[in-house]
Amino acid sequence: MSHTACPEAGDHAAVPLEGPFSHLPTELLIQIFVLCSHSGGPLTPLDLGAVCRRWREVCISSPHVWQLIVVSTLSRSIPSIRSQAELWITRSAPLPFDVHVDLPDCEALLPIISYFLPHIHRWRDCSISLEGRTVWQTSPANFSHSSERLELQHLDVHLRTPVADDRNLDASFAYRVNAVGQVSMEITASYLPSPGSLNPLHFTSLDISESYPLHAVQSPDLLSFLQQCPSLERFSFRGVCFQEGALTVSPPVIPLPRLHTLILDSTCIQRSILSHLHLPALRVLHLRQLNMDFSLHRYHIAEPGDSDDEAHDFSQSPSSDHHTGMGMRKLISRSNPPLEILSMGLSDMRTKDFSWVFDRLSHLRQFAIVGSDMSDKVIRLLKPVTIGGGEGDLDGHPQEMRVRLPQLEILKLVSCQQFSGDALVDALTARVRYTDTVTPDQSLTRVIIASCNGLQPNHEEELFWYLRDRLHVS
Repeated sequence: MSHTACPEAGDHAAVPLEGPFSHLPTELLIQIFVLCSHSGGPLTPLDLGAVCRRWREVCISSPHVWQLIVVSTLSRSIPSIRSQAELWITRSAPLPFDVHVDLPDCEALLPIISYFLPHIHRWRDCSISLEGRTVWQTSPANFSHSSERLELQHLDVHLRTPVADDRNLDASFAYRVNAVGQVSMEITASYLPSPGSLNPLHFTSLDISESYPLHAVQSPDLLSFLQQCPSLERFSFRGVCFQEGALTVSPPVIPLPRLHTLILDSTCIQRSILSHLHLPALRVLHLRQLNMDFSLHRYHIAEPGDSDDEAHDFSQSPSSDHHTGMGMRKLISRSNPPLEILSMGLSDMRTKDFSWVFDRLSHLRQFAIVGSDMSDKVIRLLKPVTIGGGEGDLDGHPQEMRVRLPQLEILKLVSCQQFSGDALVDALTARVRYTDTVTPDQSLTRVIIASCNGLQPNHEEELFWYLRDRLHVS
């Protein structure tokens, strides 16, 4: 009997069976069915249950018959495979089960694995074959020591062309469990699977990395994939600086309520990603190698702040500065995250974006920037300012002051060549003189300046006078 889907066999298909099998005790019949399920086809339990009413009742009532789940994608649709997985998992409960997956390529691996991950504590023997060759297999010993407390920790997805040679097939899938039961998986595919083919992936950490522009992910596809990862606490995306072109419609906003760490590296789609994530718990943001010396495609809609930067400051990467700054604005205005660490390595914003962002990051404790074209105007944002925005006295009385980034403790400036030493001395000395007196528990504790040509020995001496051992220059 052949099946293209996995519906239960109805009563109309189960007729009374006459003959010697009808007199076998149920216990023996179960043992026979278990042997048949291991030696027959992947849907053998369904075939057995369709023979007669008694066999159907025995199959349904015996979890042992359903403990082997064989999945082959040959002439099978993903919905059919999902139905099979759900039925076998339900019928085999509460017993452990074996999973054997046979695939012609890597593309369906993550969707199929996702159907079994919620029940990983019940995995016993598991094997995965690609093109008829077993590339990964585990035995009961790998699971039993911590099966009751397994936790889906990390998923690593490599987007590249899977190469069908012995060496690369072994790298298509990897699975590890550490001493405390945290599960890590590594999967290779040419593209991210559609969200409709996936069950929710409850990993707490996710890395997605691209290898070639041919397999660069579009921001709507990336965001849709993230929608299936609701438990994420950390997400890293490393691209290949590929432009996706102008979007025709805005992607959906994806909430990731537990995400505390976000890393974007070497991508041109930072604006779309930052603009369509809701991250109310974000505390750490790393932006790496987002500066591009070519012009990025215009964003598909105009938003407040999209106008030209009134400061007209020099930049080697004006287009990517614009995209990064606008993405930061949207992320902060939507999520109001309690951001504590902001690191920008070869990633920049426009002057007016720095001003907008610094005015709103009241929880930021660490700010590090490498290779920025930030000007004196940006450096001066670190100075105390009057709350009313004016200067000097008002009606003969000193105006109340405030500082942007009021909880900033660590400042790191590396290879920033556009600001002057005079502006840096002016901003930092004014800041620490104010905060050391007014908010001593919220003052700079460490200032690191490296390879900034504007900082001369006389500037270093002036800074040391106020910062003392808090200053580190190289």
